[in-house]
Amino acid sequence: MPSNTPAQPGSAGAPVVDDQNPNLVKDGGFQAGPRFNASECGFSQAVAVGGDNVRLVYWDYGASGNSNGQPGANPGDYIDVANHEYSFAQSDAEGEVDGSNSVDLVGRGNGRHGYVGQHLAGLIPGAQYDVTFWASSPWYNEPPHYTSMHYSVTDGRVREGGKSLDSDYIAVPQARNDPIPGGSWRRQWKQYRKSFIAQSPDAYLAFTDETADGYWTGTMLACVAVRLSAPAHDYRVAGTDPASSADAPLTAPKDSPFGAFRVRFLDETNQPLSGQDVTLRLEPHSTGSHFSYGGQAPLTYAAKTDAGGWLTVPAGTLQAGPQEGPMQITARFRGTDLGGQIDLRVGAAASRFALSPGGTPVTLTRAGETRYPGIQVRAESDGAVGPQKVRVTLPSGRGLAFVSEGGYQLTIMDAHFATQTYTGVLQADGQVLAFEGVYLALHGKGSTSAAWVAVKALPDAPVPADVTLTFQVGDQTSPSTLIHVRP
Repeated sequence: MPSNTPAQPGSAGAPVVDDQNPNLVKDGGFQAGPRFNASECGFSQAVAVGGDNVRLVYWDYGASGNSNGQPGANPGDYIDVANHEYSFAQSDAEGEVDGSNSVDLVGRGNGRHGYVGQHLAGLIPGAQYDVTFWASSPWYNEPPHYTSMHYSVTDGRVREGGKSLDSDYIAVPQARNDPIPGGSWRRQWKQYRKSFIAQSPDAYLAFTDETADGYWTGTMLACVAVRLSAPAHDYRVAGTDPASSADAPLTAPKDSPFGAFRVRFLDETNQPLSGQDVTLRLEPHSTGSHFSYGGQAPLTYAAKTDAGGWLTVPAGTLQAGPQEGPMQITARFRGTDLGGQIDLRVGAAASRFALSPGGTPVTLTRAGETRYPGIQVRAESDGAVGPQKVRVTLPSGRGLAFVSEGGYQLTIMDAHFATQTYTGVLQADGQVLAFEGVYLALHGKGSTSAAWVAVKALPDAPVPADVTLTFQVGDQTSPSTLIHVRP
């Protein structure tokens, strides 16, 4: 008869120990320490039945909590324990379960349906764990019948109230009808494999009987193990495109959408988090900002990363609120907060302006004089207009050229005829002039200014022709003054 003392590593009947990846379940073979007492069980000396005979040292056990397993009796009355030899006699699984005993999740008869459970400690948040166990239908005391149980893993240290990490209702086929010596049915064991992602250092593993009323025996459970499957990676927010930082956050004017941006996620070895669903979580503080998609205005946005670890937030998906101020976006992956954050800011309301062709048409003659076509700019709000990027483009193939007058210059003239010049860069193709940091000399809603550049017609310019330059100021575009090209 087996000893009541837990087997020591290396002794006969002890579970196999894997020092590299140990089983996090204590006594997954239910060996510590049931008492197999013949006087407590009329049908076999191999089964510990009821009350203090069950005595599983490392497991919680008791009433299932279902209608056929209400608490009130001794916790040991809701399960039975069968020794290894009896549990696996003439079974193909006998040599694969590390000497495990088995638990019957129905104890002293109908109305005594139970559970076993255990707190798993020392988990790595974000890591994946594999759960394995063997299950079978009962083979003694009554005719073969189907059974079922509920497997569950929840976050936290106790059975109730934690967030579900994994669960399943498992239907176990009935035993075969042909008996074996010893007065029981032929055993049919099956191994089940599950997995979960840890969200904290603690989780609770439970097996609860779900067998129908009317039976005195339930699902048999053996050889339970939880081992680390995939190590946790230290994924983090590694950057954005456009680049951003606390000192230079992504910015949008209040009550307007943010442009498109991307967020990249890398692990501790700078390998990308590829093809995974990541949830961005906005912390808007007092700005009133939110995501905007599908007719909703949530504070989260979920999308899949690409092969390079980039998650794209399309233009207009993030909406700046009505109040100026800083805010942040953090990220979650598989229920775990990732390191790093995205810094953003809601800025002052955009000061809008309008562009239109400026002045009366000008005439250019082949290889002749220089003229100054341009545009008019008009402020449409009272706010100050910040510096702008300006690009001026010649009409393609029309025989015009920019003229350098101490440099390629853009002139801005305000409503009081005061002027300011900016020197630009002529691109290699000679077709585009680019200027940075241009102030438009606007002073309140309705104010106007003018902008122009110097151009001439080349000797081979097509004539006669009527053409315009194209001015792009910020995100707005307008044709210039009309240009007549003549012989």
